Amino acid sequence: MQIAIVDDDPMFSKILYEHINTFMDKLFSKFNIDIINDNFLDILEDNDYDLLFLDIDLKELNGIDIGKKVLFWKNNPLIIFVSSRNELVFSSLSVRPFYFVRKSNFKDDLSTMFILLKNYYKENMIFFTFEFYGRKTDIFLKDIYTIESRGHNIILKTKNGEFTYRSTMKNILDTLGTKKIVQIQKAYSVNIDYIKEIDKNVIYLKNGEEYNIGRKFKESVMQKYKEKFLR
Repeated sequence: MQIAIVDDDPMFSKILYEHINTFMDKLFSKFNIDIINDNFLDILEDNDYDLLFLDIDLKELNGIDIGKKVLFWKNNPLIIFVSSRNELVFSSLSVRPFYFVRKSNFKDDLSTMFILLKNYYKENMIFFTFEFYGRKTDIFLKDIYTIESRGHNIILKTKNGEFTYRSTMKNILDTLGTKKIVQIQKAYSVNIDYIKEIDKNVIYLKNGEEYNIGRKFKESVMQKYKEKFLR
């Protein structure tokens, strides 16, 4: 788990660091927290972060503009805005942040955010286990991009490459049992979190791939896509 605190206030960054470190230590055995007080975009682009705590009112840059770039990165990090600019809550929604922590209400907002984040990780940081060339292999649910059914095989495209094993689309969807993976065709399913946009009957993923939505699946796809923004 790679985490970044992006804020031009070193003192506040250290305070936030302590809170995040205490929280993460209860959930993960391995994690890393970087504090970024300058060269914001350069450092972010050079690292594969899973979670960003992003200030909005940064020196030389606007945190919302950074968030708009991050939004389409393939690694799909969660964005949590932490700002003293309360009036920017609604403007930040264009970035689809996980949460907005107001510095003026820091303790209460942080407490609520940690509850929501814990629930999110319980659902998304679970392992999917399968046999790959005779060996048991584990993949985080959140790291699955697409699932393809080809013959008697399932092909998983993930953050760590492609994996093929014998199964059916129905079996894997039943096994995963999550709303995050949605079937878009008879032979294809995608992770809702990796959808860049939907235009009519075409899904555009953050990795540049495009897929048509089958008529039979369109209503379900659109419903689950809308639910993503109501969490």
